[in-house]
Amino acid sequence: MRRWMVAFCAGALLMITGCWDRTELEEEGFVPSFAVDTGPAPGVFIYTFRIAVPQEVAGSSGGQNGGGAGGGGDETQKGSKAVSVMARSLGEAINLINSTVERRLNFVQCQYVLFGEGAARQGLSPHIQDLLRFRQFRRTVFLAVVRGKAADSFKENKPVLESSVTRYIEGLQKLKAFTGMVPVVQLHTFVRAMEGDSEDPFTSVLAINESVKEQDRRKNSQQQGANQETGKESESSGEKQRSDREFQTPAVTFEAGRMRRVGGNPEEFPGAAVFRGDRLVDVLSGEEARLLLALRGDLAHAFFTFRVPQGRFTLEVQQHEGRPRIVEGAARGKPVWQIDPPFDVDLVSAVGAFDTRTHQGLLELRRMAEQQFDAEAERLVAKLQKCGSDALGLGLYARRGFLTDAEWRAYGWRDRYEEIQVQVRSRFVIRRIGNQLVSSGAR
Repeated sequence: MRRWMVAFCAGALLMITGCWDRTELEEEGFVPSFAVDTGPAPGVFIYTFRIAVPQEVAGSSGGQNGGGAGGGGDETQKGSKAVSVMARSLGEAINLINSTVERRLNFVQCQYVLFGEGAARQGLSPHIQDLLRFRQFRRTVFLAVVRGKAADSFKENKPVLESSVTRYIEGLQKLKAFTGMVPVVQLHTFVRAMEGDSEDPFTSVLAINESVKEQDRRKNSQQQGANQETGKESESSGEKQRSDREFQTPAVTFEAGRMRRVGGNPEEFPGAAVFRGDRLVDVLSGEEARLLLALRGDLAHAFFTFRVPQGRFTLEVQQHEGRPRIVEGAARGKPVWQIDPPFDVDLVSAVGAFDTRTHQGLLELRRMAEQQFDAEAERLVAKLQKCGSDALGLGLYARRGFLTDAEWRAYGWRDRYEEIQVQVRSRFVIRRIGNQLVSSGAR
């Protein structure tokens, strides 16, 4: 019996592998995000890795300014280091960076991958394949397109509130539920649309506002060249001059990188980048991105302001019923599709001659909102059809009428997509009218 016990223990020891392949956290360089830009020649790319600095991250998050104080941009720069390298593939770039950085790069905590506009227009399929096959990347990684160079996002990004790189990225992911203008898309969702033949992918878009960037540069130069007392005066007068110049143009824009504002983070992120296959074909504004999500049934929350001859009113819109109903028909021998997105609506503002006390007045308010929404949504659909991008996923509905994949492919959805006439018939259901019963301009 004793011999059997000794033999069993010896066999058990052989089965125990031990910790020969262990890796200490202090030996890893974690990369929360990285960017890909085009290089000087075809097939050559510039990879920029944002590497977290643990000591700086811990100090900034645990101190007085952690997560909320002003000047978060400087703290974010301290909490990470951006390193760029030219390479022909992601694996080659990682190998080159590991030859210059003291620690081995680790991507298990990577949350965001940015692509420059040039790389996106050339096609993202090679880069997507790198992400899918490498075991350290999860399919929950978020993707975004940067107008211009993606590396500029790391260089010019100066958050207003957050000092932690990770928290800043997490905050971006929640903007979809707040405004509806930032369609946050994960790698898995992008790949499913890119590899299929029934829809096209889209991502969020980032851009650097050159005006705000210049404001920040001038403000820093003024502060460095002035003493404490005169610095306050020059700063306040400089802010006023910048505000006067920036707000002289009456046009309001929702395009990333072109918003009229003073102060804050030079980086902006309203809008969407739409693809045809793996190639970028167009960039939508924040308003158009909101309509895109609404027609797909993915609009969680947004504020819509409508201007009519009687004045203006603002509705708080929520979408609870999922994907809208789509009815297929025909008119004069051409296919006609009708999209009916439903919304639950709260009236949050009504400035002008609006009757909000009677049922008939609310019906008129609802009718005006639906007419404007339908017209703007139909213009968006026409824009997508013109560039050949089925970002709405209409092909997912069209293929339901075919029994086999061979029949669907023979149908030629791509050739027929641009010929479809799409009508939008939204349905706004006003749930609440706010805390005021009578509009200020009503008679």
